[in-house]
Amino acid sequence: MDKKLIVLISLFTIVVVVVGIIIVGSGGSRATLEKTAGAKIAIDHDSRSVGDIPYEGGLLIHSFPIKNTGDKNLEIGNIATSCMCTQAYLKKGDTESDLFGMKGMSGTSSWKGILKPGESAEIIAKFDPKFHGPQGTGPVSRSVSFETNDLDKPYVEVAFDGVVVK
Repeated sequence: MDKKLIVLISLFTIVVVVVGIIIVGSGGSRATLEKTAGAKIAIDHDSRSVGDIPYEGGLLIHSFPIKNTGDKNLEIGNIATSCMCTQAYLKKGDTESDLFGMKGMSGTSSWKGILKPGESAEIIAKFDPKFHGPQGTGPVSRSVSFETNDLDKPYVEVAFDGVVVK
């Protein structure tokens, strides 16, 4: 009886692991960005101290202006944030991308934004100071990462910090 129970538990464990691998592997497709000579990203600033962030002040929205200074199309994809309290998106003119969250929590996306040579856009970070509840006051540092097809900057991280105050 003990051997049968051990075999049954082993089989059940194997099935659970295989199903988990299938579920994780089918979570969506990531944007594929082929590195391109001539695609160049310029970032106005990659970090900013925003000072005091009022707990009751609503969402903190911070813009990181970017520009394609190259002579080929610049692709942006795989936008993710460092915490579930922060979401991010790409805004180009009146057009906004999907809203992206924390890496690993918001799934993956095949979404890709394109900036033609000379075009500008913004990576917008939206931080909710109430997300962590009343005990979530004090210093915070959050980042937004994304990938590009720029040979020199295939991975970009921008960040802001401040102090959540009541």
